Amino acid sequence: MSTDSGTAAPGGAGASPGLFTRKATGLVREAKTRDALFYNLLWSSVALTFAFYWLFFAFYPGANPYLGILIAAGLGLPGSFLYAMLTQIMPRTGGDYVFNSRALHPSIGFAGNFSYCFWLAIVIGVYTTYFAAYGIGAWGRMMTGFTGSTGWVDFGDWFSTEWGLFITGTVALLISAALFIRGGTRLFFKVQAVGFVVYVVGAFVLPAIVGLFQDQGGFVSSFNEYAANLGATDAVGALKDSAAEAGYASSGFDLEATIKSVSILWFIFGFIYSSNYFAGEIRVTRGTHLKSMPGAVLLAVTALLILIPSFLSVADYDFNGMLGFADPAAYGFVAGAPAYPEIMAIASSSPVFGTVIILGFALGLLLWLPQTLLLVSRSMFAWSFDRIMPEKLSYVEPRSRSPLVAIMVMLVLSIGSTAIYAFTDWFSAVSVLLGLSLTLLITSISGIALPFRQPAMVEGSPYDRKVLGIPLISLVGGLALLGFGAAIGIILWDEGSGASLSANPGKLQLALLVYVVAFAIYWVARAVRKSQGIDLSLSHRELPPE
Repeated sequence: MSTDSGTAAPGGAGASPGLFTRKATGLVREAKTRDALFYNLLWSSVALTFAFYWLFFAFYPGANPYLGILIAAGLGLPGSFLYAMLTQIMPRTGGDYVFNSRALHPSIGFAGNFSYCFWLAIVIGVYTTYFAAYGIGAWGRMMTGFTGSTGWVDFGDWFSTEWGLFITGTVALLISAALFIRGGTRLFFKVQAVGFVVYVVGAFVLPAIVGLFQDQGGFVSSFNEYAANLGATDAVGALKDSAAEAGYASSGFDLEATIKSVSILWFIFGFIYSSNYFAGEIRVTRGTHLKSMPGAVLLAVTALLILIPSFLSVADYDFNGMLGFADPAAYGFVAGAPAYPEIMAIASSSPVFGTVIILGFALGLLLWLPQTLLLVSRSMFAWSFDRIMPEKLSYVEPRSRSPLVAIMVMLVLSIGSTAIYAFTDWFSAVSVLLGLSLTLLITSISGIALPFRQPAMVEGSPYDRKVLGIPLISLVGGLALLGFGAAIGIILWDEGSGASLSANPGKLQLALLVYVVAFAIYWVARAVRKSQGIDLSLSHRELPPE
């Protein structure tokens, strides 16, 4: 049985053993509040999203990053409170699957969570390509830029080849799985804590310091010297000429572009509460989930608002806009335009500082892999524990206290995703943002309905109160619905999101098709279990045991 320093939510005790695969999950509450907080800040890819914002800035001319961040955070903040409240009321592994299956209907809960995991199984492969391009590749190019030795850039470029991508990604995934096999979540959270420190120092603190002591004039000089070692003369001049030929023109503030740019920033603020998926393994103390979810939103906003002026003091709006239009080969960056870690490394004029910056950034990408194995495996575990999926998926290995079968299934899917990204272009036009966000919408509806559908679960919780006659959690759920709905509306509106109705009309249909498949899986499973004398609807009337 799980070790818990908090109080179990109503409905967990006395659960009928026949409704679930066994009387206890076998999982252990190893995670502390800080582990959940670190997880949320890392998994929401704050640094990667910041890099993408500037890499794609040319497609949002006139966008204001400060206002964009505040809008995105404002849309996501009610959801962070909702997820924290639901996790406090239903502190079980499985996250939104548990919330939605209990508050709405088991088929809805399964479909929403299945869709979320489906899109993660697809996108996990691309993170290995990011690591190669913006991690090892950028570091190799940086070393050439500072030393003039082309051997470094050749070294980095290998990791961007098909086999380089596949081998690097597969090794990273195997190491990620090995963490759980060797030491379960206890080892993983220790590694995550150390990695988080390196990530913060490299991706945020050091770039902010560099921006304080470097100006645009100094950066232009450093950029030209750096690019000269890559084979380009007067790189900034070549950048300007190439961008002008491609049609770049400086622009003032544009509100529409700012709102549309929220679709990029939503990668942070729409998914910064993912510790809910392993809630059954978190030691619950007063305010644990409020600190790790809304608290993560506050910290992310603070970090970004500090980083933006430091970055812009080095590379201003026009410089970033030109990077998006110009041919990278024209100014010496044959492998592609530099992202902000490499730009700040150049600004530092130090290969040592540059190494720390790129290492911190790349480590954030690497840690996302075991984090995603954890998230998806816990969802599979919850499906199995409720008997929707085969019992093997909820098997917990006694020594590591981890659902190793579920982890291995996700590992195989992840290696397959890596191979597809490395050797084909099948997923090149796939956008996961819409599919992931639809699950958030379902959870907000669950928050509204929970006090009416499952009043016993809310009674006795810290959120068993009303505001103007409306249950508090229903009110927060309504605000979350507005925030999530607005974000999805922006995604469907923004042509750059990859899922807009105007430029990508098939993406919404694809996202909905995944739900159709998920509903079919559930009802087939329900029919099979009924033939075995098991009524799946009964287990979803209460919380699973711990």
